[in-house]
Amino acid sequence: MERITVVLTRLMRHGAQRKSGFVQLFISKRLIQGLATALMGLFVPIFLYTNTGEQFWVVGLFYAATSLGYALLLVPGMHVTNHIGFSRTLALGAFFSVGQFLVLFFTTTANIWILLLPLFVCIVAFRIFHWVPYHVDFTAFTTGGERGRDVSLMFATIAFMGMLGPILAGYIIENSGYETLFAVGVLLLTLAGVSYLFVPAVEERFTWTYKETVQQLFSPSFRNILIGEIANGAEIIVTLIAWPIFLYEVLQGNFLEIGMLSTVIVAVTIAVQLFVGRHIDSQGAHKIQTLKRGSLLYAAGWVVKMFVFTASQIFIVGLYHNITKIFLKTPYSAILYDMSGEQGRYVDEFTVMREMASHLGRTAALLIMVVLTLFLSIEWTFIIGVIASLAINAIYQTQRR
Repeated sequence: MERITVVLTRLMRHGAQRKSGFVQLFISKRLIQGLATALMGLFVPIFLYTNTGEQFWVVGLFYAATSLGYALLLVPGMHVTNHIGFSRTLALGAFFSVGQFLVLFFTTTANIWILLLPLFVCIVAFRIFHWVPYHVDFTAFTTGGERGRDVSLMFATIAFMGMLGPILAGYIIENSGYETLFAVGVLLLTLAGVSYLFVPAVEERFTWTYKETVQQLFSPSFRNILIGEIANGAEIIVTLIAWPIFLYEVLQGNFLEIGMLSTVIVAVTIAVQLFVGRHIDSQGAHKIQTLKRGSLLYAAGWVVKMFVFTASQIFIVGLYHNITKIFLKTPYSAILYDMSGEQGRYVDEFTVMREMASHLGRTAALLIMVVLTLFLSIEWTFIIGVIASLAINAIYQTQRR
């Protein structure tokens, strides 16, 4: 009887820690840092594009270098994480993110070629010390059967921030310039860094060598996840880099209009996002069906985006694409977090492989995009989004087994 009482007490304590951990992670990542990301995510590629003489190949190669650097240096970075702990590592990542926007604050057309190197260092260091600890913490603080709702809550919050951020950022740029925008980002990311220190510690240690990690990354058992994550990374980079620059060109540099369009598009999708999360949890066996249908609908959206030329067309197609994205990315993320939860003590090793695969996909996609834009207009890079959206279904084979 006493032993049962001890076990129950431990389970209750663990459950309370898990809940408080999720709340703290949610506040730090999705509220504070999420607002900073929403403010600047759409406009940083545009900023680099305009300050390098509107040469896409420069922006493409720069972001390809950051993704490749992250993939190559992630394993050594995890051994640093072993020494300082996951919560402190999240705070350290936020520090480098602050550094990123301090560099951007001082960047001009005259000095951008000098400042690209420190910007590269800050971006790579932020990714190394942020994404794996975040994904491991999220896995630890959520449970199977509820992850669809938790993922949807995260995505809905991203959408909400995405509703406020672009229009506010567009207004700030139009009236005060990029310097004010980056100063606001520095303030928010500093607050996020402090907030991460209060995230409960997760007892995980990365144990693989570099050689073991590479062997596992390309092993037959990980092959479908590798393909799915490479595809996911490729699709993400088209969304993050090519689409904002395409908007800038179509809307002729009207920052406020870019922000307003993005805001209205996102506002309509929030309720749909929360519904999909509940549906996935209540119909767990249908995650795969939702993923497969979502990938087809989402891929079609990239095809249509190649033929938009006006603000009204951007709104209609953007709204469709955001809604179909929910039916692709929500089950995809829930499935991968479920897989992570099944790894036991190897959850961080599994997450490292996911991140490496995703950024190898980003690197490959960016290099292809650079080549395409030397001969064709930027909307032709959306073909990568079409192929990648369909290839994400590789996860289906692993989940079925």
